[in-house]
Amino acid sequence: MESRIEYLGDQKARIKTLDKRNVKPYVQGKMKIKEDYQVIGPGAFENKTSLKKLILPEGLIKIDKSAFKGCASLRMLGMPSTVKEIGEAVCMGCTNLLMIKIPSGLKEIPSRAFKNCLSLRQIEMSKDSQLKTIGESAFESCEHLESIILSSMIKRIEKRAFYRSKSLRHFQFPENLKYIGKEAFYFSGLEGKLVIPDCVSEIGEGAFYRCKNLTEVDIPSSVKHMGKWVFHGCAKLKYINIFHDLDSVGDWIINKNDTIIRCQKGSMIDDYCREYEFRTEYV
Repeated sequence: MESRIEYLGDQKARIKTLDKRNVKPYVQGKMKIKEDYQVIGPGAFENKTSLKKLILPEGLIKIDKSAFKGCASLRMLGMPSTVKEIGEAVCMGCTNLLMIKIPSGLKEIPSRAFKNCLSLRQIEMSKDSQLKTIGESAFESCEHLESIILSSMIKRIEKRAFYRSKSLRHFQFPENLKYIGKEAFYFSGLEGKLVIPDCVSEIGEGAFYRCKNLTEVDIPSSVKHMGKWVFHGCAKLKYINIFHDLDSVGDWIINKNDTIIRCQKGSMIDDYCREYEFRTEYV
């Protein structure tokens, strides 16, 4: 199918789209698309449960929303380096997908892109990646994802991006990160000491709620806002280091009695700890 669409600014180009009407030859087993498609249309392969492996063609620019949603048998999706845009819920519910390679030209992983990809273990990302945003629930409930190294260009990790990623033990935060959204790492497997980059200005409500294996957290001076319950339910968390005053701190950021907040005597954080009867240690 050929059509005209507006893409990448005001430029118009004639493109070839693979959509629901012409995917039939590619839905069985292991396939490679040889035709020069530039777009995979919305829901093109949605719920095609016989699809196990698919190699997408070089020159592909866009994979639209829900294109592979519910492809429960899909284990490998070869995404070419030419892809610049993927749609919401593009691979949501691909419960056997093992690995995904993020094209370097992609600037955003949209909401629910890989939600409920229960078997996803590996995410590959090039050093020259232009990725700036991990969208809402992008990797929610990816239960077998153990580690990921993100591009240093990333500035935002949105709400529930890694929600209930229980095996995610090691996470290298991008050095230019500015925002960690609500429940971004809720009930993830993060462990040991958590060092948040000194560009982050806001940590949303419950961002690290029930991260049961965290032991210590450094809050950099760049952080101005922390929502409520940020580290609540982190039973092994011994210390949070907050050596500056914030503009706002939400209710009950930790469990009472489990954690010591290291701060400066007489600071706003000290007053906050007194109000909630949190244990303190002065520096």
